[in-house]
Amino acid sequence: MDTISLAGSTSVVVDFFEYCVNSILFQREVYPKEDFRVTKKYGLSLLVTTNDELKAYIDQVVDQVRIWLNTSKISKLILVIKSRETGDVLERWQFDIEIERQQEQPSPIVDSASLQQDSYELDEKTKTQIRAIMRQIAASVTFLPELDPDDCTINILVHTDQDVNVPTTWGDSDPKLIKGGGEHVRLKSFSTSVHKVSALVAYRMENGE
Repeated sequence: MDTISLAGSTSVVVDFFEYCVNSILFQREVYPKEDFRVTKKYGLSLLVTTNDELKAYIDQVVDQVRIWLNTSKISKLILVIKSRETGDVLERWQFDIEIERQQEQPSPIVDSASLQQDSYELDEKTKTQIRAIMRQIAASVTFLPELDPDDCTINILVHTDQDVNVPTTWGDSDPKLIKGGGEHVRLKSFSTSVHKVSALVAYRMENGE
């Protein structure tokens, strides 16, 4: 079996995160259902946004994440759903990224477009692991409190090393934690043999505790 490269593994992780964000926003009804279309990925029918503003925001984040991840500078990706009215964090979807196998030192000068060209055919084991996470996201509506779509807004946070080059359009942020800690549900993980990604959702109880 071919050994996956750092750039290939980066593509797998970034694609996974992008589909996760879309799936979460659809399942949690943060955006209207008509703002999504069905596509096939990982042997599943998944939803991706057709909302131009949301797509531009996700694309901007994903392009930068691809560059940072290829230089092993990212430890966490977090999707935050918060109240537009109060600013309180309602849900926090966290994806922890660990380096399992060190790769060759990547070029310090790299762009997202060139990295996208280094695709990799997923092995069945990794694909099965990713499918399990996607199914958990779809099933999350059974235990997560109902959200008011009109009161929800989102942020995507990226935990990086301190020495990364940060675009001028990006800024520092607090960790956007849930007041009182909230409830935590650990989801499944997957591995490319280069990166291991573990998922967790934290949410505020309906009584605000």
